[in-house]
Amino acid sequence: MEEKFSNYNFYSSFRENKISLAFQGMISQDLLSLIGLSLRRKNDNEMVARRLFGLVIELAQNIYHYSTEKAYSEKDKKEVGVGIIAIGETNEHYIVCSGNRMDSRKIKLISERCDYINQLDEEGLKMYYKDQRRNPSVEDSKGAGLGLIDMVRKSGNPLTYIINDSDKPNAFLTLAVKINKTLATT
Repeated sequence: MEEKFSNYNFYSSFRENKISLAFQGMISQDLLSLIGLSLRRKNDNEMVARRLFGLVIELAQNIYHYSTEKAYSEKDKKEVGVGIIAIGETNEHYIVCSGNRMDSRKIKLISERCDYINQLDEEGLKMYYKDQRRNPSVEDSKGAGLGLIDMVRKSGNPLTYIINDSDKPNAFLTLAVKINKTLATT
């Protein structure tokens, strides 16, 4: 039997997983402004809101620049990336994640970069960031490497990723980072 969409099931899933924000579609400046406003209203702590918003920006830029799925934006008068951005939480963390279709070869580079970045300590991250600013690689022409490094530095936690349809030319990349609630206020 085919399962039918249910707003109640959708709502229940969001509540169960403590999803406070989710968006699927074109990533635009207007969307980012609304997300920033929502985060400031939701959080009494300005530092938490700024950190979360900074992570949303980094993940949105990944979608904007690298998503193979595009849609035409009348306002921007150009094609923009399509993907999903969500913010959730556990008792200990806020979690910001994104998902979008990308060229499988670029996903391979991003996954390798994430693995490398995740094994660096604070000093190693700082040095790698400086090195990437001075000598960006061809793959980093849009700053992807810097954004990944910056997310780990700001959050204090490793990046996680999941690759679906990796055997296809355009795989789906889910990229997530969490912020410890106890560290988010310091």
